[in-house]
Amino acid sequence: MKFYPPHYLLVLSLCMLLTWYFGESLPQNLPLIIFGLGLIGLGFLLAFNSIARFIRAKTGVVPFSESTTLITDGFYKYTRNPMYVGMNSFLLGLLIILNNPINFTFLVIFFFIVRNLFVIKEEVQMEETFGEDYLTYKGKVRRWL
Repeated sequence: MKFYPPHYLLVLSLCMLLTWYFGESLPQNLPLIIFGLGLIGLGFLLAFNSIARFIRAKTGVVPFSESTTLITDGFYKYTRNPMYVGMNSFLLGLLIILNNPINFTFLVIFFFIVRNLFVIKEEVQMEETFGEDYLTYKGKVRRWL
């Protein structure tokens, strides 16, 4: 079985919940809980809006699947990786709500897994598939934010 970013997201979210459950977390105040929930909501919005754009364009959503269309609208105007930014936003929101500093480690681990195992390789694939169009897009839009 291949592991994709949502699998890593699930495993690291569970790790965060376990460190919260078995560890020593400080009580969190309501404004930070609301802020954390907002980041989680933003994460879902970024990820699912981006997935919907891929489905409408009839291009591959799964990493390294065949890309037939270069998506540059919606959140893709601001970041080349809104799905991954959304997943990181989800984990950051969870980190804030659970209020256990050790969980920051899991956020960093997820970021580097996604960057090293997916984003860098996907960028090569996009350059090979879309050539100059992708290079122009890459020159205008940042990788993250």
